[in-house]
Order: sequence, then C-alpha cells, then structure tokens
Amino acid sequence: MKHFIYLHWQSAVQALLKLLRQPVSGLLTLLMLSLALTLPLSLYLAIDSLQAWVGRLSATPQITLFMELSAEKPDLAAVRSTLSHHPKIKSYYFVNKTDALAEMEKRNQLSGLGDGLESNPLPDAFVVTPKTLEPGELEILQKELSGLPMVELAQFDAHWAKRLHALLGIADKLIWFLAGALGLGLVLVTNNTIRMQILARQDEIEVSKLIGASDSFIRRPFLYHAMWQGVLAALIAWGLTYWLVYAANPAISEFAMLYGEQLSLRYLSPLELAVTIGLAIALTVLGARLATNHHLRAIEPR
Repeated sequence: MKHFIYLHWQSAVQALLKLLRQPVSGLLTLLMLSLALTLPLSLYLAIDSLQAWVGRLSATPQITLFMELSAEKPDLAAVRSTLSHHPKIKSYYFVNKTDALAEMEKRNQLSGLGDGLESNPLPDAFVVTPKTLEPGELEILQKELSGLPMVELAQFDAHWAKRLHALLGIADKLIWFLAGALGLGLVLVTNNTIRMQILARQDEIEVSKLIGASDSFIRRPFLYHAMWQGVLAALIAWGLTYWLVYAANPAISEFAMLYGEQLSLRYLSPLELAVTIGLAIALTVLGARLATNHHLRAIEPR
C-alpha cells in the first residue's frame, strides 16, 4: 500500500515539475482552460447576485386594491381582515384617501387643490405585496382580490412580473448551456494537449510496453498532468472572476444608487471555489483519460 501511494505521489510531483518547466506552452493552455471556466462563473455570480437583489426589491409586483368611493369603515375592516389572513399575501398597507390627496398635492406642487373640490375624488386603497413572483399565481390572486366587497379595481403590473420571471428563467438556462458547452471545451482542450504529449513520447511508451509496463502505469503521469492543469486553471479562473467582480462593483453600485437601491456582485464562496476545482479536475482528467485510452490501444511496440 505504501509503495502504491509513493508511486502516485511521485507521478503527481513529476507531472507538476514538468508543467512548471514548460511555462510558455503550459501557460497558454492554462489560459484557455481558465477562460472556459471564467465565463460561466462570472455569469453565475451575476445572475445569483441579481436574484438576491430582486428578493430585496421594494418594487416587487404589488397589487393595488382601489375601493369604491362609497366604501365605509366596515367595508374597509372586512377587506383588512381578509388580507391579514390570506396565505398568499406577504404584507399590505392601507392608503387613506385623505393622505393620498395630500401626497398628490405635495408631489405636484398643487397646494390647496383639495380646497377647490367639493369632495375627495380619490378612493381609499390597499397596497398588497404577494409572496410569489410567478405570473400565473399573481393573476389568480388579482382576480380573487378584485371580488372582495366594495373593491372597485384590483390592479398590478403583470407585464413587469412576466418579463422579470422570463428573464431570470432564460438566464438560468443560459448558465447551464454555457457551463455545458465550455465544460466540453475543457475536455477537448485537455484531450488534444495530452494527445500531443503522447505522440511526442511515442518511442518511450513503446519501450515501456516492451519491458512489461502496464497501461495504468503509462497512463498515470498524463492523468496527473491533466489534474494539475485543472487545479491551476480553476485557481486562475477564480482570480479572473475576483478581478472582474472587483472592477465591476463600483460602477454597478453607483448605477443602483441612482434608483435608491444597493446592488453589488458577490464573490465566490470557499465551497463554490472547492466545487469549481473539483469539476475542473474531473473534466480535465476525463479528457486525458479519453486521449490515453485511445492512443495506448493504437501504440504497439515494434
């Protein structure tokens, strides 16, 4: 067992030293691999940060219930009771028609507008925040609330909710598509790199086979070479992603402040970095194994 571990340790160290002795060609390959990892990682962080921000938005689709002008206190109390116990409603608040008129006068600089009117033309209203962003459920809730006693109109921006829901859904699918496509790219780049190394060492492999070396013994250094490529590419991708987030955050924060919001992209967590390294190793080793299996079957000692 100790001998087995020693052989693997020796192969891993030799593969790393060989990779470091070829800085130019090795760096170019690492840059290709790291860019293939950086693109989906950056998109993942952007979409994840956006989803977290959307969850905090005060502009979550809200349903506004406009009461009839003849609605009285018992009618308001009945609606308030229904909203308080509704399982699909996160929160609500009441807008008194007197306060609404005063706010309109203040916003439009129309002081004394109410003095020239015989009665307040604005209705009382309830502003309801649903628990869901799913457009279908919002429409059902809107229809349900519009049937409450003395509710004249239940209104919400359905198109805004549908657009937001659709955009986040498309972004999620785009992440998986991009990750899959670039993951395949990692396998192909590693496969080609290892194939070139095998062809360059073809005579050495033939001699090893003549003296009885097994395929697993011959394959081992190539697999460890691919493993180190995966580790280093993932670390470079982490560095590039960190730099992109660091560079983009000031502009994003400044833009969000124009709308009274706080938004910034987050960095990769330690767990996410570990998963990235693990996936990079798995993909590069897969590419190396496919290359070695194919060429070892083709190379026979003369």
